[in-house]
Amino acid sequence: MSGTLQVLSPREASIFACFADAVVAPEPPLPPVRETDTVAYIDRWMAASPRINAIGLRVLLHAIELAPLASHHARLRQLDRDRRADWVKRVQGIPNPHVRLVWKLVKGAAQMAYYGDRGVMRTIGYDAEANLARGRDLRVREGRP
Repeated sequence: MSGTLQVLSPREASIFACFADAVVAPEPPLPPVRETDTVAYIDRWMAASPRINAIGLRVLLHAIELAPLASHHARLRQLDRDRRADWVKRVQGIPNPHVRLVWKLVKGAAQMAYYGDRGVMRTIGYDAEANLARGRDLRVREGRP
């Protein structure tokens, strides 16, 4: 969570980092969320989004922080990794379709932010720069602009 945040408060950044860690649950050789640009990415994404969307996500982050109080009697950031994993599993099983939809959206944003990190992509075998270079070379060889 290093660097200057444009939209997220430090508390919200911490909540998102904890949430991303809970839903992605990286294990070596994948780096921990704190060693990636996961939080910086979501902050940039929110800064580029319509203001109402950024406000909505900030509200959701606070709800996510408080939601485990109902089942685990602690805020998200107070839970250890096993209890956070249990909470994630419980939320994914909630029968309310509206809650499941919002959950999928926020979970997808966390996954996109984490797996979009260049170091994470290289660790899983995806090298964006190499792919761009191959594409550029192919265009030159084929005479395309």
